[in-house]
Amino acid sequence: MKFFKTMISSFKHTKLLIVIFFILTILLNYLTTYIPVVIQYFIDTILNEEATQNEILDWVVNSFQNGIGFIATICLTVLVIQLAIIIFTYARSIAQTKIIQEFQYELKLKLFNHIQNLTYQDFYNNSLADLVQNSSDDVKNIVNFIDKQFTYIMDIVLIIIFAIGQLITIDFRLSSVMVFLSFFIIVASIIYCRKSKPVIKKRIEMQKEMYAKMDDNFNNIKFIKLNNLQEKEEKEFGKILEERNLFHKKKVKMDINYQIGVENVVKLGPPLIFILSAYLYMTGSISIGSIYVTLSYSNKVTKSFTDVADILEALNLYRVSYKRLDNLLKLTQEDEKLVNDIEIDDKTITFENASIIVNGATILENLNFKINENEKVIVLGSTGSGKSILLKTLIGFYEYKGSIKIGNTEISKLNKKQIRENICLLLQDSYLFSRTIAENIKILVPYLPYEEMVNISKFFMLDNDVQKLKDGYDSKIGKKGIALSKGQRQRLVLVRAFTKIKPIMIFDDSFSAIDRINKKQIYNNLMSLNNKFTKIVITHDIGLAKNFDKVIYINNRKALVGTHEELLNNEDYRKVYELDQDKLEEDYV
Repeated sequence: MKFFKTMISSFKHTKLLIVIFFILTILLNYLTTYIPVVIQYFIDTILNEEATQNEILDWVVNSFQNGIGFIATICLTVLVIQLAIIIFTYARSIAQTKIIQEFQYELKLKLFNHIQNLTYQDFYNNSLADLVQNSSDDVKNIVNFIDKQFTYIMDIVLIIIFAIGQLITIDFRLSSVMVFLSFFIIVASIIYCRKSKPVIKKRIEMQKEMYAKMDDNFNNIKFIKLNNLQEKEEKEFGKILEERNLFHKKKVKMDINYQIGVENVVKLGPPLIFILSAYLYMTGSISIGSIYVTLSYSNKVTKSFTDVADILEALNLYRVSYKRLDNLLKLTQEDEKLVNDIEIDDKTITFENASIIVNGATILENLNFKINENEKVIVLGSTGSGKSILLKTLIGFYEYKGSIKIGNTEISKLNKKQIRENICLLLQDSYLFSRTIAENIKILVPYLPYEEMVNISKFFMLDNDVQKLKDGYDSKIGKKGIALSKGQRQRLVLVRAFTKIKPIMIFDDSFSAIDRINKKQIYNNLMSLNNKFTKIVITHDIGLAKNFDKVIYINNRKALVGTHEELLNNEDYRKVYELDQDKLEEDYV
């Protein structure tokens, strides 16, 4: 239902065009079925047979035949109708193109915004292949159906309605045959549609699996090559491809059987109509002109069904895509229920009896501590202890029980955009765009002066590396910053973050790949910025703890909080610190 509302809202700017489109479609199909009526009128009049009463044609003939003659009047009438059909077809095509372009733009924009605003957990609980396919292939199927098949279906329905309506005025028995043939094809089409739906759905799922496999392989191509896994991956991909082909063959077989059946019924239609028309003519029930118009309608209706298989396949694709996009829109968006913005004046962070939950499991429990404004805090713990999850919860990525406040306000009541305007989280993984160094640095502040960019780069020991590159700050770094080392990427991310310093800066293992000399200087530079902002550093390096105002040590789902000297009284903390001190040739900052 959500996707239906999204579709309807995507047409909001084209309401007038849609009305025009429907009016033109009705007129177009009516005129198309009206030309045989004019020719019927002409034939019956020439042959002096009793023609079906037609007030419009009577008026036209009476008005013009004295001036240009009967034949010329009929020819001119057919020409005018045909010219009107051409004009209406052209006008409808323009209206349809504009409607579809606007609809496609609005729909893609709405889906893109929805995906962008998904909660952290909903985003990562769905594969990239799912999200990409939902926003590309599925939209393509929806747009294709509305653009082509829906219009085609409208034309078929209107032609059948107008044709049967005209045949009823000639002889009810002729319209009955037409209704029977149409009914038989429609029933066969419904059966085909139902049987082919699961096959098409499975084929789409296999296609998605292929996308996921290809994406996974391309992202890990180095590992595959280094370990000679090409043959193994090729076999696995071949199995997926083979299974997909089995469903494809099944679908082709269904298509052939359906098309043969429909084509035979379509071919059977005109002879049946002709035999019945001939019989009715012999009994004096209809005229020669009526036989012509009957055969003409028979051809129009039966031809309309020749592409039904393609329409039904598009319909099934539409239904599968519709359902999948509807499920996508049911995923939770951040701040869906938050309306009012609350000002964040006090930047003190308070955890009171807080427990953090990820996918239904409690990762951290009974957290009680406070981080004051402009305080220097280090968060320590073993791998997988929940250090990153602790701070990601602070910016709204995970659910929690108890109380987590910024100032006097629960973060669950704060708009996530507000929170992130006050908190900067720099993750260990370097999120970079396939652009130049300068463009990556200026993402947060597009009009950052060149000199300021250089000064910040010097602060984080990046400028010397950039100057060595041929194009300097205009050097392109490739996908995910592949042209740079991991340490350079981390320093670039630090530079970018400090183009827009926020009141709370969180560094989640953001220095792990930086060499010791540069890391020491960067730490010194950061620590010199006293009373500028709150600094929270997540790291494994317990040797740095003595440089911070407060230590949060995560162990066994609990948080031990105090100064480094205070925590040395704790046996677990002291053991970890002593083991760290025993490392040989380690250069601590």
